[in-house]
Amino acid sequence: MYGKVLFGINNIYTVRPETGADILCRIKGKVLKGCEDMYNPLTAGDVVEIDQGLITSLVPRRNAFTRWNRKRLTSQVIAANIDMLFCVSAPEEPPFRPRFLDKVIANSCCKYKDEYDIAIVLNKCDMGVPSHVRERLDHYEKIGIRTFMVSAKTGDGIDELRDHASGKTVAFAGQSGVGKSSLLNAFSGNVARRVGEISKKYNRGRHVTNYAVFVPDDKNGGGVIDTPGIREIFVDNIEPQQLILHFHEISEYYGKCAFSTCSHTVEKGCRVLEALEKGLILPDRYESYKRIYSELTEQAKVIYGKEYT
Repeated sequence: MYGKVLFGINNIYTVRPETGADILCRIKGKVLKGCEDMYNPLTAGDVVEIDQGLITSLVPRRNAFTRWNRKRLTSQVIAANIDMLFCVSAPEEPPFRPRFLDKVIANSCCKYKDEYDIAIVLNKCDMGVPSHVRERLDHYEKIGIRTFMVSAKTGDGIDELRDHASGKTVAFAGQSGVGKSSLLNAFSGNVARRVGEISKKYNRGRHVTNYAVFVPDDKNGGGVIDTPGIREIFVDNIEPQQLILHFHEISEYYGKCAFSTCSHTVEKGCRVLEALEKGLILPDRYESYKRIYSELTEQAKVIYGKEYT
C-alpha cells in the first residue's frame, strides 16, 4: 500500500494512504534505503510504501526543494514532489533580501531533473512597497519569474495567488517573519498555523513552524506544504562552472566567452562582464551570482567541507 507523508516528528510520520484514514508510521529498520546520504530520510510530500505501520520504501521523488545543511555537510530535503514553489518575502519587517531570493532560485531543481515553477510572493504589501523592491520584482518578471504582491492581513492578491495554484502542490518557503504562516492561513481556509512576531532587536522573524507540513486539497487536488522559516541558505550541489545556468538572464552567455573555463568574474573576453557593462544585466543580480560563486570556490571548504574545481 502506498501513501503520502503529511509530516514527521521524531521519526514518527503521519501518512495518508491512497484509501482510508491517516496513520502513524515508523521507518522499517535503522536507515531507509536510498536515503543514506540525506540529512533527513523523509519530508512532507514524499510518497512511500507502507506495511502494517512501517514505511518500507520511498518512491523515487520526481523533484524536491532542498538546501545544503552546513552543519551535517549533506543535503536537506525540505519539500518533495511539488509543482510550484512560492518563495515568500516582505518589503519591511523583516527587510527585503533579494540575495536570499536569488539563492533560492539558483538552488531549486539542482538535484532533480523534473523542474517545478517558482514564483516570488511579496507579503505585507499593505505596509507599502519601496521603489527598490518594485524594481527587483519588475526584473524578476522580465526574466520570466512570476511575482505576486499580496497582503495576508487585508486579503489583497490572495484570490489571484489561489487561482494560480489551483490543483497544484505548492510549497511555501521563506525567511522567518515574512508572514508565511499568516499567508498560508489566508490562502487555505482549512489550515490554522501558529503566527509569530518580529524580533524588534534584530528585525527578523522568530521560528513558529518547526517542520514541513503537507495539507492536501481534497476538493481541487494538489495541496500546500508549509515549511520552517529559513534564516540562511546555501546552494546545493552546483558545480561552480554550472552556476551560470541557474541565472536566467546570464545563462544566455554560457559557452560564448573567450575561455571555456570562464568564471564570469574577472576574465578578459567574458561576455557576461561585457553585458553587465552595457546594462543588459542587473548589477544587483550579478552581485548575487558573484557571492554564490565565491561560496562555491573561495569558501567551499568551510561551507561544503570539500573543494570544488
